[in-house]
Amino acid sequence: MKKGAQVISTLLHPLVMPTLGLLLLLNSGTYLSLLDPAAKKAILFVMALGTLIFPVIMVPVLYYRNLIAHVGTTPSREERFIPLLIILILYVITFVYFLRLPLNRVIHAYIFSIVIAFGAGILINLRYRVCFHATALGGVVGLIIALIFLYESNLEVILIIALVAGGITGSARLAMGAHRSWEVYTGYLLGFAVVLITLLVY
Repeated sequence: MKKGAQVISTLLHPLVMPTLGLLLLLNSGTYLSLLDPAAKKAILFVMALGTLIFPVIMVPVLYYRNLIAHVGTTPSREERFIPLLIILILYVITFVYFLRLPLNRVIHAYIFSIVIAFGAGILINLRYRVCFHATALGGVVGLIIALIFLYESNLEVILIIALVAGGITGSARLAMGAHRSWEVYTGYLLGFAVVLITLLVY
């Protein structure tokens, strides 16, 4: 059971969700879907570079520098701080870069919401643990609902899939003993609320 939970946690890792959310945004059936395919690929590549590839590259570097003790295990709240801070810096750099591009403000709002949600999660993590897997999945659900409100997009099926994925991921984290239930709920509500509100008011 724990092996299955580990597979789910890896496939639905928080670092994957920003790029996945942007992919959804660019193919949401709104006018954003009309962007040139080459432009979409370039935007997704930049997003993946800043929020997935570079953070993943940093893991062996942090391990070599003894900033994390283990790779592939659940670190303590204190041990998570430096890796999370570095990831946040990479997220901010990615957001600033996107601000320089002549893109729709919804894209800017989405990336900004990721920075806020992740930063808020780090602040909570200073005193309590929070499940960033749940934060990421909650953010995707917040994005989908925001698109439905803003553009009346027909994303109900995708919303159901995202809700199920969030439930499965949260259950996987609990099965692994990585988090307690309130840490999962807090993370999910954090990601959901921040992304939804940011997209609606940005």
